[in-house]
Amino acid sequence: MLGAAIGVRLSRTPIPTAALRRKVFTMLYGGKYGALNEAELEKPLEQFRSINELFTRGVKPELRPIPERTDQFLSPVDGTVQDIGRIEHDTVMTIKGIRYTLDSLCPQIDTKPFNDGQFAILFLSPRDCHRVFTPAAGMLEQLVHVPGNRLLVHPPYQRPEFPVFSLNERLVMELDTTLGKCLLIMVAGWGVGHITHPFRVSPRFSPRRVSATKLEPPRKMDRAEWIATFELGSTVILLTEKHCNSEPLCERDQIVRFGEPLFDTVWSSRHKEPLFENGID
Repeated sequence: MLGAAIGVRLSRTPIPTAALRRKVFTMLYGGKYGALNEAELEKPLEQFRSINELFTRGVKPELRPIPERTDQFLSPVDGTVQDIGRIEHDTVMTIKGIRYTLDSLCPQIDTKPFNDGQFAILFLSPRDCHRVFTPAAGMLEQLVHVPGNRLLVHPPYQRPEFPVFSLNERLVMELDTTLGKCLLIMVAGWGVGHITHPFRVSPRFSPRRVSATKLEPPRKMDRAEWIATFELGSTVILLTEKHCNSEPLCERDQIVRFGEPLFDTVWSSRHKEPLFENGID
C-alpha cells in the first residue's frame, strides 16, 4: 500500500516544462500497453501538466459518436471486454472460473432486479481514457462506497482464491434508466488514488464500513454523459436487469470505446415498454 501511495503522489506532481512532459509521457507509454493515440487527446500531449492529468483526460467528442438507436446499453468506458454474458440467477461467472454473487459485489443494494440479467467486465489499461460514462439515459439514484483492498486487477493476476472484484475497494452507482435499472461498479486497482465526479456530490466514505449515499433528488443523466473518473486505472463492471432474449453485442477480448453498444434490450413480461416513453422529464 505504501508503494501505491507513493505512486499516486508522484502521478500528481506537476512536470515543469513541456519538453520534459513529452519525454516522461513517451517513456511511460509505448511498451506493454502500446503508445497513446495523440490524435484522440483533447489537447496536445505536452500540455498535460502531470501523469494523473493525462490519465484523467477526455477524448475529442467527434471521435466517440453516439448511436441513434436508444434501445441499447452502451459501453461506459474505453477498454477491453474481459468477460460478458448473462448473470446466472444471482451469480457472475467469469471465464477464469471466479464466481461473484451480486450481493458480494454490491452490498446494501437490492440486487434482485439483476438476477438473470446481463453483465460486462471492462478492463481499463493505462493507455485508456479513464473517464466513465452513462450506458443509458436515466436518473443517478445512489452511490455506495465499499471499503477494501487495492489488489492488482489485471486479468493475468486474477485467481479464484482472490476474488478481487469483491475484495477491492469500489464505488457502485445505481441508475434507473429508460432501459431499466443498471449498476456501474468502479473497482479500484493497485494504483487508484481517487474516484471523482464531474459534478457536485458529497458521498459518505468510511474506511471500515459500507457507506450509502442517496441522491435527493436523483440526478438526471443523458446517454453517454460523463459520470465519474478513475484517478489512475482499474475495472468497470456493468450489470443490467433481465431482458427477454437480450444478447451481448461484443465478445471477450474485444476492444470497445465508450458509447459503443454492449447489449440490445428486448423487454421481459415485467416491462412491456421502457420506463420513460419520451425520455426523462
